[in-house]
Amino acid sequence: MKTLTYVSTKDVTDLTWPITTANVNLYSPALSVFTDFQKAGPRVIESSTRADELVLLMKKEHVRMKVVVDAENHFIGVVSLEDLSEDVFIKQVANGFQRSELMVADLMRAKEALLALSYTSLKNSDIESLLFSQRNNQFQHLLVIDEDTKAIRGLISSNDVARQLRLDIDVGFSNFEQIYHSAILGQKDQAKKLKVA
Repeated sequence: MKTLTYVSTKDVTDLTWPITTANVNLYSPALSVFTDFQKAGPRVIESSTRADELVLLMKKEHVRMKVVVDAENHFIGVVSLEDLSEDVFIKQVANGFQRSELMVADLMRAKEALLALSYTSLKNSDIESLLFSQRNNQFQHLLVIDEDTKAIRGLISSNDVARQLRLDIDVGFSNFEQIYHSAILGQKDQAKKLKVA
């Protein structure tokens, strides 16, 4: 066992702060709201995990989406808390499944049904363009693919966008469509009110 060293805080006056992008707005680079898996690894779950156990795990970890992988860690889809809602379980049980038999593979959104944003286009974009392109997206997460490596490079969360833009919106239930309406259309409504005054 190693001995730890303790130091008095008597003469300490400063705090260390993370390096952040100050004043993120609609014209900030889209990368400022991007979670890069090269910096923060993906949150993954195997497709053979019991779905009811995953619900508890996600709530405990305070995450709303996981990337689904097979036994070899190959990407096969995504699963979110919306995919694991009580209504979904009730429908599956009504269709003859036992709740405890349902696996992540049964409830996930398979990669064949997903679209991901190009990392190259994201690098050359701002948040306003990102939100405009996602104005009809009712999901909370958007995957980003590196076309050069053919790998999922990261993701964008509607909640992260709302937090960074400091929108007055309930991030627990937000999606890209709502963020677009709040950030883009809300800003236009604000401008109309200012012109009238």
